[in-house]
Amino acid sequence: MKLKKSDIRSMPKVMIHEHLDCSVRPQTMLELWEKVGFGKCAFPFPSDLISKWQASSKLSGSAQKRARQAVAVQYQDYIADFATESLANYIKAIVDHILPVMQTHEQLVRITKERIDDAVADGIIAMELRFAPQLHTMGGMTLTQVMDAVVEGLKDSPIPVKLIVCTLRHENAEMASKLAALALQYKDVVGVFDLAADEEANPGVLDWWLQEAVKVREQSDYSIKLTIHLNETRAATDGERDTLKKYRIKRIGHGIKDDWPTVLELCPTSNVVTGQVKSYGDHPINRFFNEGKKVTVNTDGTLLTKVQLSDEYYKLNRQFGWTALQFLLCNLNALEASSFSFKQKQALRATLIAEYSALIG
Repeated sequence: MKLKKSDIRSMPKVMIHEHLDCSVRPQTMLELWEKVGFGKCAFPFPSDLISKWQASSKLSGSAQKRARQAVAVQYQDYIADFATESLANYIKAIVDHILPVMQTHEQLVRITKERIDDAVADGIIAMELRFAPQLHTMGGMTLTQVMDAVVEGLKDSPIPVKLIVCTLRHENAEMASKLAALALQYKDVVGVFDLAADEEANPGVLDWWLQEAVKVREQSDYSIKLTIHLNETRAATDGERDTLKKYRIKRIGHGIKDDWPTVLELCPTSNVVTGQVKSYGDHPINRFFNEGKKVTVNTDGTLLTKVQLSDEYYKLNRQFGWTALQFLLCNLNALEASSFSFKQKQALRATLIAEYSALIG
């Protein structure tokens, strides 16, 4: 059964894998770079795009709004097309283009608030939002100041939101220790401790991360969970599987190259964009679901993939025939694996079952 986009958007959704720095509104990117100075960006903007943006400043009211929205669409197409060309381009877009405008308190508060607003408009009723605080200290902020800004952005959120603190594979034990302390300091809002970044250059379950991750979980009385970006670009080894089992790490970010007896944080469009699968139809998500794997559906990010979570659902409906039943089960998987409190999970589960039962009939 083909579902309407409007119906999919209104479905309640739980998401547990999305990066804040990959989910900035395209128009916000243009507004922030205009303040910084387009010419200061190491990643060049097309000259015609800048001209159109500057011309929109001479307009007012609804005319300016429409003009800026049109330029934002053109910009997102441009940056997404660049990122799609290779994984190196995808990373370059983040490092040279996105992160430079996420270096002040004001920028982080705004971007966080806007992401929550967009999530709510898309039918998301709870989400975990991940980021690497250390990447936002290049403008002079401390790790604590970065966390304070993002936490301020969460203030008054109409939905439950937990943060995921990401360590990065190319870093080291010293940074992991700082981030572990940060996660524990903010354990009221931090729900997960993660290992992310280039799996090819630094593969596997890194020992220096694992040591800090286990400490975070134990010292938070298990309120902080663990997840790891793994098996996205390369097949897992038996040793990696044994390590995950030994340390009871039950969530895998992506995990598309092998079968895993864990919760899979799958992001189909992102895997197509970064070249990990040839096409949407080649993605293993449908096979994993039919094999009984604990599948969850996520965006990974909205800017470079050009998808909100409802767009991901729409693609799954059109490509694999997924209906409300599959979406309900994936949402229940995400909720079960999430870091929300028992009370929150009870309420969210009741909402999911009630809303989807009406759709299933």
